[in-house]
Amino acid sequence: MKQRLLASFFLLSLMCLLSGCWSRHELNDISIVVGLGIDKMGERYKVTIQTVNPSQVSAKKGTSTNASAVVTYEETGTTVPEALSRMSVKAPRFLHFSHLRMVIISEDVAHQGISKAIDYLSRNLDMRTDFYFVVARQAKASEVLKVISSMDPIPANNMYTKLETSDKYWSATGSMNLNYLLQALGAKGKSASMTGIEIIGNKKMGDQTANTQFVEPLALLKYAGMAAFKRDRFVGWLDESDTKALNYVQNSVYQTTGFIPCPGSKGNITMQVIRSNAVMHPHLVNENPEFDVNVRIEQDIADIECKMDISKVGIVADIKKLSDQKLEGLISESIDKIQQTIGTDIYGFGDAFHRKYPKAWHQIKDWDEVFKTIKVHVHVDTNLRRVGTILQSVDQITRE
Repeated sequence: MKQRLLASFFLLSLMCLLSGCWSRHELNDISIVVGLGIDKMGERYKVTIQTVNPSQVSAKKGTSTNASAVVTYEETGTTVPEALSRMSVKAPRFLHFSHLRMVIISEDVAHQGISKAIDYLSRNLDMRTDFYFVVARQAKASEVLKVISSMDPIPANNMYTKLETSDKYWSATGSMNLNYLLQALGAKGKSASMTGIEIIGNKKMGDQTANTQFVEPLALLKYAGMAAFKRDRFVGWLDESDTKALNYVQNSVYQTTGFIPCPGSKGNITMQVIRSNAVMHPHLVNENPEFDVNVRIEQDIADIECKMDISKVGIVADIKKLSDQKLEGLISESIDKIQQTIGTDIYGFGDAFHRKYPKAWHQIKDWDEVFKTIKVHVHVDTNLRRVGTILQSVDQITRE
């Protein structure tokens, strides 16, 4: 009898720990938000959301194929949450943000500071932190959200997967989620950077379903460069080469492609980077910060345009020397350019110096001013892993 009472008491205790479904949301009562755009209209925010149209995403008989898979709503407000609340008079259902994929920020908002604009996103309990931030380049955030893609019926998902793919295989972009952005904004020795996105083609045709009916779309979204920030304000754009150099220094390169001139002849050799590792070493030299950046790369030969035989002695050494020199020049020139033109530490040199020399760090009043004058020594060590299944170029084989 006692054992039964104890067992019953134990089961009742476990039932008290069950949370139940008090916070549930029925699918019929919510609008799933996948994209969010923030523009500026005078002193007010113009907020655009992209919601999924369930009737078009789930294929059903009788559904109109000309209808869009997403619906966008726009509203203005003194703050971002006020603008979203105002949308309740337009959106038929409760806005649910747990599946948010992309946040697009206009250049106007970025120039004035993004801290106020993203404060709501960092506080909302319904939002996860794995969505990406991008900056609309020469376009409004609302215009970017409305460009329809033929490859994916949901534009925000298309932007998300495109950014992940380019970040992994090209390294001229960068995926910035909420956690990394908040860390960068709060750090004193590193500034934030976000990938830029622009509209190619006819902006007016981008929001029409006819855009999906062409082999070459009339309007297309393209990731272009990165936006550099000083604290929370946009200060300048990085081009493709600068973005690649930034990713190398930050140890964010997974795979990418580059080329070097053929040693002793015309043409180029295309190199496929398959692995990269960068280490930053801060030093104090005569009480001044200096840095060594050691980059080790493993790469394959992807293409040869010149007359050469990989099996000959010294060819591999020549390729390594040219690869080392080109990448060292790319990174060094980019760092010098950012120091002179943008003047904010997007690489994280200050953060590394702070960790190694905390006492010397606290004597620095303005790191960005120091960053403009620091010396950075770049050392690249490339290793050729594979040359392919042939030792000569196909052009050389066919001519012989």
